[in-house]
Amino acid sequence: MKATIERLQLLQENLLQPNFFNKKGLGNEMSFYIFDYDPQDELLIRQEFPEILEHVEKNRPDIRFQTFDLYEIIVDFFEKRRYMEKNFKAEGKMGSDKVIRKMQEGLKIATERDEIIQHIQDNLDPQAVVVLTGVGKSFPILRSHVILNSLQSILQNQSLLMLYPGKFENNTLKLFDIFHDDNYYRAFRIVER
Repeated sequence: MKATIERLQLLQENLLQPNFFNKKGLGNEMSFYIFDYDPQDELLIRQEFPEILEHVEKNRPDIRFQTFDLYEIIVDFFEKRRYMEKNFKAEGKMGSDKVIRKMQEGLKIATERDEIIQHIQDNLDPQAVVVLTGVGKSFPILRSHVILNSLQSILQNQSLLMLYPGKFENNTLKLFDIFHDDNYYRAFRIVER
């Protein structure tokens, strides 16, 4: 197994390859990639990954990245509606599980009016490679396979790279190397472990 810092170097090398994001699978799958990593390396990822993107953009003028932090989208949604404090108070009374369900309902996750997907769609640069961060921070409100499935319809002609604190093996997502998420068949691991 490779160390995360070594895999980050390989990630940068992959991103610098000409036409890397034009690759598709044998079944003409979408250009969705997952960079899975040891959750203990979260701070390393947060420090190094922006520098990788900056380096790639500097050395490949044909590529630009647009990052969406899923956690920040969720927090912004509730702050704009002044629900954050209400959610904290409700959690004390009702418990975490009920508040999480209420938050998911408020965000309309996995519906036609999904607020996270709408935010991404409203702010999307159609020429950029979409980068998703904040996967771990947004758990358990948001599940990775749900966001990937929902994004398929709006990113048909764009590439996506998701940073994933856990394992993505055999089309199975395992957040924090603990929580089994549903399978996701349309993505590729961008760097082997």
